[in-house]
Amino acid sequence: MQFREIDLRIFPGERKEELENIYRYSYFDTVLYRSNLWMHSHRVLWLLEELVPMAQKYLNFDIEKARVLALVHDDAEMVTGDVQAIVKARMSPEELQRLEAEEMEAVEKLVRGYPKEVNGYSYEALLGHAAKKDCIEARLVSYVDKLDAYCESLHEVYAGNVSLLRSVLFYANLLPLFPMKYPELKELLSSKESSLTYLTDQIDPFNIEAQRYTRLLKPHTKESLRINNDFPFYKTWKDLIIARGETDWLLKQKESLPISSN
Repeated sequence: MQFREIDLRIFPGERKEELENIYRYSYFDTVLYRSNLWMHSHRVLWLLEELVPMAQKYLNFDIEKARVLALVHDDAEMVTGDVQAIVKARMSPEELQRLEAEEMEAVEKLVRGYPKEVNGYSYEALLGHAAKKDCIEARLVSYVDKLDAYCESLHEVYAGNVSLLRSVLFYANLLPLFPMKYPELKELLSSKESSLTYLTDQIDPFNIEAQRYTRLLKPHTKESLRINNDFPFYKTWKDLIIARGETDWLLKQKESLPISSN
């Protein structure tokens, strides 16, 4: 499916710089391929676009609104800073309410200096939807957002950063809850038509080949990126990034694991 380009040149240049300067996974002291919000928002867009043809069969949603929302869904974090889902999961209802209030205050601040519309959609309304998850487009983007984080965590573990296992387990438990949290997504997320849905039954329990895991504990290479490690959604994630010409996002190591004192 062909999509028209979303022109982000309407924003001041510093928006891209600010998003690039907000790094993900601050909860973890070492992330070998640590990404930033600019990279993350584009990966969310690409995953969403991959899912769109199938999602159309099950959902009545505005594709262009969802696409724009994917690119701006974390803009409030330019004010609040990166707040990870693993941290939100431990917040009390009162803390979550305060966080939402902070996000809405951030939205008010951002809309004063940024364009009123992005590709024909109210920037303020988009950020409000991203914070409150009060429309089908925002809920779909939220799912893809968490799927990107899941794949990002797997990418770390395959390179030997076993500390991200905590994040892998978190998202492995979180993503199956989406159909219960948002019932309108249930039929889509239960479909086996895409590698990006029905994640709990993606792995063949009777065909686990140790050979596919021999690249573990080593930095990623162009050759290792082509190895199938039994997680179809992770392979799709890698393929989408490579197809968009951003292979360096998968290969450029920014941090190193601590050296053992033993």
